[in-house]
Amino acid sequence: MVAFEAFQRLSKVSVRPMTSISSLSDMHDDICTTTERKSAAIIILPFYKHQRLDGSLETTRADFRWVNRRVLQHALCSVGILVDHGLGGSTHISASNVCYSITVLFFGGCDDREALAYGIRMSEDPRIKMAIIRFSVEPEHLGEIVSIDADSHADKAVSKDEEFLANFKEKILEDSSITYEEKTVKNGSESIDMIHSYACCNLFLVGRMPDGEVALALNGRSECPELGPVGSLLISPEFSTTSSVLVVQQYQEKLSQNLTLETLDESPIGT
Repeated sequence: MVAFEAFQRLSKVSVRPMTSISSLSDMHDDICTTTERKSAAIIILPFYKHQRLDGSLETTRADFRWVNRRVLQHALCSVGILVDHGLGGSTHISASNVCYSITVLFFGGCDDREALAYGIRMSEDPRIKMAIIRFSVEPEHLGEIVSIDADSHADKAVSKDEEFLANFKEKILEDSSITYEEKTVKNGSESIDMIHSYACCNLFLVGRMPDGEVALALNGRSECPELGPVGSLLISPEFSTTSSVLVVQQYQEKLSQNLTLETLDESPIGT
């Protein structure tokens, strides 16, 4: 509570801290009910692993993993899961001359569009510089990375991405704190190397379930379904970075109703 009050006082934003005592089995329901009552646009949850002094992630409360997964399944708004690697540290409520860098990795799809939308909102803070990196497959290598079902409505998804990005192009061009780059890759390994070249930022902002051939090539690395393929890559031991990661899932009524064991391995709390 003290931290929230200090943040409100020094950052001049409205904060309404609340304390709720819930059992682990009902915690997701209390979270979802409260956010619905407050008409919240997004829920941000802490990842169940925490950073150790050596920079590695340690599981402290595995049962919170199932709380997060149930919130992802039942929330009636967007959900973000934050993997905190010391974002801001001791400076997060201090002087206005402290700058932060955010990198948005955009592959396509509704979750990526939602992540970018929140990135644009964050960039309104003059202390923040944001880089948007859009990934696509080199034309001569289309269909070589992974096999895509012809009935996957890929063309429709790409059209939505183009329309969404077009709405931000004018703002991006006018705002010197935002940079936009398009990167084409030949395979999954090349995309990983490309992502690694942006590892010096303070925060990665990604969608939980990105679309497109490049993102599908990373699906085999998704060890944490709640983070998706890109989020799992960013916190993996092979991808050594001190950047924090915010993984965003956009609320979709049909998706929420059909989120099953295939994407979120639902298990009883306490197992």
